[in-house]
Amino acid sequence: MYIDSHCHINFPELAVRMPEILSKMQENSVTHALCVSVDLPDFPQVLALAEQYPHIYASVGVHPDYEETEEPTAEQLVKLADHDKIIAIGETGLDYFRLKGDLEWQRERFRQHIRASRICRKPLIIHTRAAAEDTIRIMKEEGQARRRGAWPVSCTVSPNLWKWRKLQWTLAFIFHSQAY
Repeated sequence: MYIDSHCHINFPELAVRMPEILSKMQENSVTHALCVSVDLPDFPQVLALAEQYPHIYASVGVHPDYEETEEPTAEQLVKLADHDKIIAIGETGLDYFRLKGDLEWQRERFRQHIRASRICRKPLIIHTRAAAEDTIRIMKEEGQARRRGAWPVSCTVSPNLWKWRKLQWTLAFIFHSQAY
């Protein structure tokens, strides 16, 4: 039995292949999947997939690479997360690899997601790339050091990985093999 803890099967190029994807999941003993939200305009599609298939769940959030999109508030995320099929907040975090310049909007977005996660007591899906120091600092500032629970963290392999271990949080790491 396997669980796909991070997929984007709502993306148009995958959604059109849903019967094939579901068949491949079954063939490979993937019993459940978490379809991860990347922005609010597409969230209804993510939720619809989760509602349509009993073994698919969803998250709500805005990816750090989506600069030109609606900025969510913690209250808005909490309201959207109030659904049995929404089991996490995110994908959120910091990405200093792709985007440059003043990224204060990214840090504030991350804070809103952390607050929503804390309020609704759902795990946070964190994307961090070339931003480990700021990610850890913000999580500490937002009181995450006192929080129990699992944190799925999606990131590229980093020499700073040991810093995550020192935090003594329960973390589930998802590593991407390519540097985008």
